[in-house]
Amino acid sequence: MSLPAAKRAMNLDEFLAWEGQQPERWEFVDGEAFAMAGGTDVHNTICLNTAFALRNALAGTRCSVFMTDVRLRLAADDSLFYPDVFVSCADADRARRQVKEDPALIAEVLSPSTEAYDRGRKFEAYRRFPGLRTVLFLSQDHAHVECYTRRDDGGWLLSEASGGRAALNLPALGFELALAELYRDLPDDSATTDTPS
Repeated sequence: MSLPAAKRAMNLDEFLAWEGQQPERWEFVDGEAFAMAGGTDVHNTICLNTAFALRNALAGTRCSVFMTDVRLRLAADDSLFYPDVFVSCADADRARRQVKEDPALIAEVLSPSTEAYDRGRKFEAYRRFPGLRTVLFLSQDHAHVECYTRRDDGGWLLSEASGGRAALNLPALGFELALAELYRDLPDDSATTDTPS
């Protein structure tokens, strides 16, 4: 999750020097810094579940799953992101230890304070990753996932899955994710613990 900071134009080197002095993490998009907002236990659980489900589905492949502490760099404009979860299948990314550059899938768990930014400016930037095939937006309020898949013509196709018994097809990766796995073990008072449909 991220929120815009006070606008301040800087280049990547200036940002990295400045971020190193900050107590929290920041994203950097088009020369502007965005503070990473603190997450809830529901947000954290959905992120962990998503990472585990992807890791299990990708076991034995050349793909790796990363979470919020690993940065993703968009080389085209030197933007830096901390996606909630992402997958890279690139040989070059396996050799990079702190910053990855070639995601195949990015997943963001939406929250009221950051949803507009995640769906807007951030999604626009994500679509500039040449090898990115899939972007997931996961609701915190109920078991619902939107899946954007890049078509061969460069456009994006939206598919959705809702309810605890639903499964989300990921055609670019060749498997399905069960929403029951993505939304398991949430706090008892969470609105996301809806009854399966």
